[in-house]
Amino acid sequence: MEYTAGVELSLYRHGVTKENLEKVYIGWTDVEVAEEGVDLLKRTKRFRPEADRIISSDLKRCIQSADFLFPDDKKIYHKGLREINFGSWEGKKADELSKREDFSMWLENPQEMRPENGESFAEFSERIEAAWEMIREWSYQDGIEKIAIVSHGGPIRQLLTVLAPEKKSFWDWKPLHGQGLTLYWADREAFRRGERCTSLSAVPITEKSSG
Repeated sequence: MEYTAGVELSLYRHGVTKENLEKVYIGWTDVEVAEEGVDLLKRTKRFRPEADRIISSDLKRCIQSADFLFPDDKKIYHKGLREINFGSWEGKKADELSKREDFSMWLENPQEMRPENGESFAEFSERIEAAWEMIREWSYQDGIEKIAIVSHGGPIRQLLTVLAPEKKSFWDWKPLHGQGLTLYWADREAFRRGERCTSLSAVPITEKSSG
């Protein structure tokens, strides 16, 4: 009987930024990882799985995070893995936007409302899933067994919504800055077909204790 290895996909959210800490909307705004985010990325690096293909959002905070996590490895940068585009709301805090009727409507129904000059949730979801389809097919054809993606909270939530073994809503997933989750498919053909993974686990940030 021929042995067929499975496929492992690790999803990492970029290190926290000054704007994240200040609760500023920064979808496509190109900002750097804050000093507070670097230590956790370095801890995650110590125990993260190896990867044969590393793909990152092309925004600076993800590029920097990928360099901390995989300093000696080649990376591929993909615009399709960016966070949702908040348009005219970029760079503003929620309290600055609170008097806007469209912002209030978006908070009540983010899947239907579009930020001014930004991206609708449907457009965002379609973009992320198209990027994933490309990555999945390309990795399958090349026989890649260990994939790492460094992206943002929204894209990771969307990927978990469609790929995780347990069905949960977009907002129920809580990916953490500087940390990761690993999805595993025991069957490569199930991976190729875009089916949900077999298992899901957190990337450890501390050494496992014995016993």
